[in-house]
Order: sequence, then structure tokens, then C-alpha cells
Amino acid sequence: MVGLRKRATAVVIKDGKVLLVRDKGKHNFSLPGGEIHKGEPTLGAAIRELYEETGLRATKAIRLRDCDYKGSKNEHRVCLIEANGEIRLKRDEIDRFVWWDMKQPLPVYPHVRYILSKVREKIKSNDSP
Repeated sequence: MVGLRKRATAVVIKDGKVLLVRDKGKHNFSLPGGEIHKGEPTLGAAIRELYEETGLRATKAIRLRDCDYKGSKNEHRVCLIEANGEIRLKRDEIDRFVWWDMKQPLPVYPHVRYILSKVREKIKSNDSP
């Protein structure tokens, strides 16, 4: 049996909204990210993938192991990233992006909802005294 693909998953939040992207030819939105290369740190992979897919440059990044998700094909290793720049999509791979308020109806993969709920919990617990 082949193991799960290790995927660096970037959570970028700006003004209370999270960045989602849609792979070309797909219906559902997902979080930016992609394969972790052999020997590459998860944080480095998330920063690289975010830049490759969107053109955004990370200014701060932290690894959120408590928010990881193991699906049937991928193991999503989650990183919370602050980034700046203008979004320039890698058009051969990504056809659309959205800043999602997590309230409006939007077709997203189940792992996206799980990861974002865990990230919200983590952020709230860090904000409390």
C-alpha cells in the first residue's frame, strides 16, 4: 500500500477572510499548497507553494501541527502564513481565488472545513488570557 502524500497546506487570513484557490478544471475550492519535496521542511514547502500558486510572499509563518488532517489520499500539514503582495495566479494550475468569510456558501472540500475549524479554535485559544 502506498502511503499518504504529504502536502503542505497554507492558511492565509486577511481581514477575517481566508484565501482559497480552485484548481483548474475542478468545482471545489481548497487551501493553497502542494507536495512537500523529499527533505524539504513543511514550513518551507507551504511558503514555496503559496508563492508558486499565488505570487504572495510570506512575511510570517508558523506550523500548526494540531490542525493537520489525514484524508484518504493526502496528509495535510498545516501552516498559518501572513503574506503580502498582489495575487497572480499560476493559470496553468489555478483558475480562481477567493477571500472567503467562511459564512457564504462556497463549494469547498471537507478537509478545508475541518482545517479551518481547527485553526479558528487555535487562534481563539491563543487570544484568550
